[in-house]
Amino acid sequence: MTSTVTVNMRTCSHVHKVTVSMRDDGMMDVSIVSDCPNVQEYAKRLTEISMDDATDFCTSRINAPEVRHPLSATCLCPLGVMNAAWMECGMLSKTLCHRAKSNDIVLDPDSQ
Repeated sequence: MTSTVTVNMRTCSHVHKVTVSMRDDGMMDVSIVSDCPNVQEYAKRLTEISMDDATDFCTSRINAPEVRHPLSATCLCPLGVMNAAWMECGMLSKTLCHRAKSNDIVLDPDSQ
């Protein structure tokens, strides 16, 4: 089974398609297809993750500086990997995701 998340980065006009697949040994394969050269470099470094990577945000390879480089701090691709992994592990309901469609960060520079 696989779980896929599409990350639309409107501030930089890039789109990333993240797919996570659970293997029989408990590890997960990660595939990231993107039109962003920085995310393409990230994807080369992050081809598999463990359950610990999916559940421990602070120590996860998904966020490790040596893997995440050269992504900007605002790039949502790593969070896309985390969401796809949670779906694949059954910690985030695919039914709920289908119903919700997306999560948003609303950029509102004029609010006070």
